Amino acid sequence: MTTANPAAGGLNPKRAVPIILFTFVFSLIVDNGFKFMTDSMGEALNLTLNEVSLQASLAGVIIGIGAVVYAALADVVSIRKLMLVGIALTLVGSVIGYVGQNMWSMVLIGRVVQTTGLAAAETLYVIYVTKHLSEQEQKTYLGFSTAAFQGATLFGALTSGYIATHISWTAMFLIPLILIVAVPVILKTVPEEESLEAGHVDWVGLLLIAVLATSAIMFMQAFNFLWLIPLVVGIALFVAHIKRGARPLVSPEFFQNRAYVTALILVFVVYSVQLGYLVLFPAMAREVHGLSADTASLLLIPGYTGAVLVGILSGKIGQFLPSRPAIFTALASVIVALLMLAFFMELGPWVFVVSSLLFACGFALLYAPLVATAIGDIPPAKSGIAIGFYNLTINVAVPLGIAYSAKLVDLNLATPGFLPANAGSYPVVMLILALIAAAGTALYAVLTARMQRPAQTISSTI
Repeated sequence: MTTANPAAGGLNPKRAVPIILFTFVFSLIVDNGFKFMTDSMGEALNLTLNEVSLQASLAGVIIGIGAVVYAALADVVSIRKLMLVGIALTLVGSVIGYVGQNMWSMVLIGRVVQTTGLAAAETLYVIYVTKHLSEQEQKTYLGFSTAAFQGATLFGALTSGYIATHISWTAMFLIPLILIVAVPVILKTVPEEESLEAGHVDWVGLLLIAVLATSAIMFMQAFNFLWLIPLVVGIALFVAHIKRGARPLVSPEFFQNRAYVTALILVFVVYSVQLGYLVLFPAMAREVHGLSADTASLLLIPGYTGAVLVGILSGKIGQFLPSRPAIFTALASVIVALLMLAFFMELGPWVFVVSSLLFACGFALLYAPLVATAIGDIPPAKSGIAIGFYNLTINVAVPLGIAYSAKLVDLNLATPGFLPANAGSYPVVMLILALIAAAGTALYAVLTARMQRPAQTISSTI
């Protein structure tokens, strides 16, 4: 796609990019802010970290599934209408959460509704850029999304840390109301698209993914084995659906591609530690060094600033660092970051700074080469579906990691003698997360070492 079809009224498509990018970044800031505020919310509502982490983990599932739904709806509904619907849901959910701030059930409902709206932003920005801008312009504007994601994580942590410390965690529900000012700009600049094609949404597949993810999260919340029943049934039904369903979410042929499957396995294992680390970060800083939420958030500035730079420079990095070495470098950075906190978190706040730098830059470096590896044998016509399911896997793994990380803290695990003794159970939890990341790395090393290019690749079977 090289040019855009101007909408009725002759609007220049590039005029809409700033407001769509603003809603994208702002929505990410809000969602990441609530994730970083988990510890403060738990204290205010007298909930354990495990219980209150549900607002972050369920939000992660909704973000992942919502991205697929909005992407499919963009074929049949104009992006302008979908943006307005997303903003409306965000505002309604925020009001529910603020009004019901003293009731955990209302806060949770508010977060679910709010996140259903926030999920629109990232997906619609990417779709708009690829639909309406030239291929040369796409490279520039899609590059903004990588840097924006890392930057929004940092600003979300800074914003929520300041609000939780100096105002009240409940004020975070009022921040999304700023999106009201975006509505007239959207109506003025975003074109009302014409001649939209008939689209298809695999609602059954998405429902089964939701059942799988939610069941796994709820099991990790309480280790109630009854949640394994819908989990196992959901897996069986999903496998049957992609084999026999009409136009399923993902074709079974994708799972015959060893590189793609290997990447999915690594993604599912390693990305599960990503937001578990971020959610626990302020709680660890408070427990070990008595830092408030706003001070703890300042420790993340070097890390996520570095991650933004890595994201911006990922293309140039790829010119001298091939995909497989880049992946192992990124994974090593993540593992070392976790081990630093596990063994040395008592030495001073500087350990948290260095750890977050290695951690954030590691994940920023990991994404591009791993995606390139995953879709290397997939034909361009199928790459969109492959990347969509890949990103969905990330968005299922992340909330699952939040759930099990919070549960590990609540278990009050005994700390071995070789770990810091005055930091509660956090050192052993960080060690467990490091072992999970290391297990994923070892599995990836084994699978890629033994992998031989199949005689018939996915490009000839799909």
